[in-house]
Amino acid sequence: MKISKILAAVDSSAHSIACAEYASYIAASLRAELTAMHVIDIVQLEGPFMYDISGALGFEPFINFSNQIRKALEEKGNNVLSSFENIASKRNVKIKKIMELGVISSTIIDKVSLYDMLFVGRKGVNAAYDRGILGSNIEPIVRKINKPLFISEEKFYEIDNIIVGYDNSDVAKKALEYAIYFSNYLHSSVTVVAVSQDENRSKDMLDNISDSSVVKESIQSKNVSSALIKFAESKKNPLLCLGAYSKSRVVEMILGSTTENILRQNIEFPLFIAR
Repeated sequence: MKISKILAAVDSSAHSIACAEYASYIAASLRAELTAMHVIDIVQLEGPFMYDISGALGFEPFINFSNQIRKALEEKGNNVLSSFENIASKRNVKIKKIMELGVISSTIIDKVSLYDMLFVGRKGVNAAYDRGILGSNIEPIVRKINKPLFISEEKFYEIDNIIVGYDNSDVAKKALEYAIYFSNYLHSSVTVVAVSQDENRSKDMLDNISDSSVVKESIQSKNVSSALIKFAESKKNPLLCLGAYSKSRVVEMILGSTTENILRQNIEFPLFIAR
C-alpha cells in the first residue's frame, strides 16, 4: 500500500483552505506528489440563469457576457490555486496546479482516476445555499469515486489519533490498513472501534485483528454513527477512518450508509473513506 500521487480539489471556501492544509500536511509526511485542482462550474457559464440574465442586460447570450464571467472565474481560480501554493510551500511541498471547466463533481470523479487519493472540503463556496449539511458536490463524489477520499472540516490540525470504524467487512479491513499506513508517517495512535447492539458481537468483530500496535475498543449501541462520532470527539485531534458501502448497494440506497450518516452531522473532525 502506497500513496504517491495526491489530488486536492479546492475552491475559495473555508473548508477548502483546511483541505489545502491537510493535503499539504499529508503529502509532506508521505513524500507524495501533490496536485491542486480548481474546477470552474460550467453551470455558472451555460445554465438557464446565465442565459436569462445575459438577455435581460441586452447581451448576445453566451458570447460577450459569458466570456467576461469566464475571465472573472478564471482569475478567481488562479487566486485559489496561488493560495494553495502558499500553504504548501510552508511545508516545503511543491504542487502542480490545474484548472478545469465542467460539472464540478463529474470533473473531480473523472480526474481522480490518475491519482492515489483525493482531498476535498465537506462543503464548498456555496455552502450557505445547500439545503442539507452534506455539500451538494460531495454526495456524488462519495457515492461514485473509486479512490480513497479525505474530507476536511473547516478547522485544520495535525492528527494525533486515528479511529477506525470496524465491522469486519472487507472495506473496514482496508480502512484499517490505511490507518496503520498513515500512522507510520504521522506518528499517530490507531484505535479500532466496533459498534453493535450486542456487546459480544462487537468484541467478536475485533478478534481477527492481530496487529499489536492498535488499540481495540468495543461499544454497545444501537446507533453506529452516533457512537463513532462520540468516540472520535473524545480523542485529541482525531481522524475517523471508514470503509464505504460495506452493505449491499440496495440497502445503502434505502437506509443510507454509516459514512453518509456521519457526513450529515455537524462534526468538527476530518474523515478518511477507504475503498
